[in-house]
Amino acid sequence: MESELGSGSQSNTGQSDHPGDHSRSPPQSQSHGATISTLPREIVVDILSRLHTPSLFRAQFVCRSWQALARDPLLLHLNRPRVASSHDLSIVFHSDPPLRSQLYFVKDVSGDGGDGRNRPASEFHPPFAAVAPDFDLVGSSEGLLCLANALSSHDVYVYNPLTVEYREFPDLEDHQRILKIVFGFGFDEIENDYKVIKIVYPIINHFISRGVAHSKVQVCSLRNPKWRRLDHLTYSLEATPSQPLVNRRLHWTTLTRSGVYVEIVSFDMSNEQFKNVPTPKCVPFLLTRCHLVELGGCLSAAILSVSGALEIWVMKEYGMQESWIMDYSIGSYLPRDLHNPNNKFNDRSCKDSRILTRREYQINVRVLAMLRNGEILLEYYNRVLVCYDPNHDKAVNLMLEGLPKWFESIVHVSNINRM
Repeated sequence: MESELGSGSQSNTGQSDHPGDHSRSPPQSQSHGATISTLPREIVVDILSRLHTPSLFRAQFVCRSWQALARDPLLLHLNRPRVASSHDLSIVFHSDPPLRSQLYFVKDVSGDGGDGRNRPASEFHPPFAAVAPDFDLVGSSEGLLCLANALSSHDVYVYNPLTVEYREFPDLEDHQRILKIVFGFGFDEIENDYKVIKIVYPIINHFISRGVAHSKVQVCSLRNPKWRRLDHLTYSLEATPSQPLVNRRLHWTTLTRSGVYVEIVSFDMSNEQFKNVPTPKCVPFLLTRCHLVELGGCLSAAILSVSGALEIWVMKEYGMQESWIMDYSIGSYLPRDLHNPNNKFNDRSCKDSRILTRREYQINVRVLAMLRNGEILLEYYNRVLVCYDPNHDKAVNLMLEGLPKWFESIVHVSNINRM
């Protein structure tokens, strides 16, 4: 895994495997080097901008000039939309056995036939794992992961698995009697900055209260790493493995005052304001049956219907209630080997899992992403990934070797931006 993500990898300078053999390669190598050095900068930038991010990362080791170009803001600007539009998604898996969290990585799950369906999962270790061995996965945005220390404090780490760089945001406040902490993480296109949002809900007067009036909202970023306090939030947001970033806004669900139905709340990455987002009029959003996801650049809601089908509603025009359309309906499907899925979690090692505790909301299937070929990537029971083809109404299990017993997964697109 470390060689895939860049940790500890050696640069490949194109030298021969046999340094003593000078009879063949030097003339060819010198001629090739002369050709590269004479190329105009605009052409080299255009060539490099067409590479996928892992290839661009390796290209910086060719020579010093390419190393400088690989960090050029213009090149990174040209490369980002091409990577995003290609939908060459990788997947990061997080598992939390007692006292030590684990991260796994499967690259380029593109959905192109069988090529992306039989990949080994490789475990990788963040460089701060010795200090924070147990952590929660907050989310992924523009190549960076956000992780929160789950032990004695709630320090936050922003980490690039490709370059192995990371930034720590220590929690300087003494939070006592905490009911829950809800995080958000995303890239602000206007400010060209990554932001972390943290909402702390306390336990008040020895009673487990929703604590909305006393919530503490904080935000920090790579450019401004000190936590800043915002106004109290009037919603009790639900903690999720990731928060869809659509229209430069992060999104969560929250319960209405009745405690049954769900509303959608957004956070504007630029003006740092929370706001309600309209839900479909004709569909009741229930907490135990609804989660949010970004599909094709649109805010979407996956809702488990009474019949057992998974309906995916898509907001075609952001902010317009009437633009919600049910685009997909996935029939009741249970992956093979999961005919009695709850038995998978009865062993002692599963009892203290925060990931499996969240299954009390009965969200047994999560929509992760839409792949390049139009298939929808699903996670079942924190155990199995499935590709669903809406054109043929067919579901196929992804055969990924080396995964843990249980996990939560998020999609991830690599980026070589320096932190």
